[in-house]
Amino acid sequence: MDTNVKILLIDDHQMFLDGLTAMLFSIPGVQSIDSANDGKTALSMLQTGDYDVALIDLRLPVVDGLNVLQSMHQIGSLTPVIMVTASQDPQDIQQAEQYGAMGYLAKSASGREILTAIHRVLAGELVFPDHGLFGQRGAQSSPSQQHWAKQHNLTRRQVQVLRLVKQGLPNQEIAQQLFLSLATVKSHISTLFRVLDAKNRAEAIRKAQQFGLD
Repeated sequence: MDTNVKILLIDDHQMFLDGLTAMLFSIPGVQSIDSANDGKTALSMLQTGDYDVALIDLRLPVVDGLNVLQSMHQIGSLTPVIMVTASQDPQDIQQAEQYGAMGYLAKSASGREILTAIHRVLAGELVFPDHGLFGQRGAQSSPSQQHWAKQHNLTRRQVQVLRLVKQGLPNQEIAQQLFLSLATVKSHISTLFRVLDAKNRAEAIRKAQQFGLD
């Protein structure tokens, strides 16, 4: 994990918060961990704080986790969010991704699983249970596209960025749509240019079309 990582934890069960905080503080590189017990406080902290990742429960008092996700765009927060919840309802999982969460974990997940999810999300990946690796929010890529992406070690998030580049969106808008930082978007685009051996966006789009990437 990178050094100086700042984490926000939101859950209304203090015992769970205390245990998760202790586990995360044992990891080298974690600089600070803030926590709160309701969604309204979460939104206030996301608006004023500079966090690398937020772990938020789905069921929260005052404002629930899904409403926190929906409101983040309005308050200008691009903090990546992992939902950590007891619910394994497919509709909750689908809505969490639709509203911009980057991960979805069961509260029964082990410390190692939580840590792995944080690592992957900080690297720009999406982490959802029983979810296809590629495709944008429910859209499925063909087997040939998945094979090509896997061959070149592209993450699902990078494939999403490529799709938005093909739509002509600027970096800032891509960042807002995918709830990423501008620096992360630029990093993904640099990787895509390298993989596609492209010098600019136009060339990247043309080569992506040649490979049959939708």
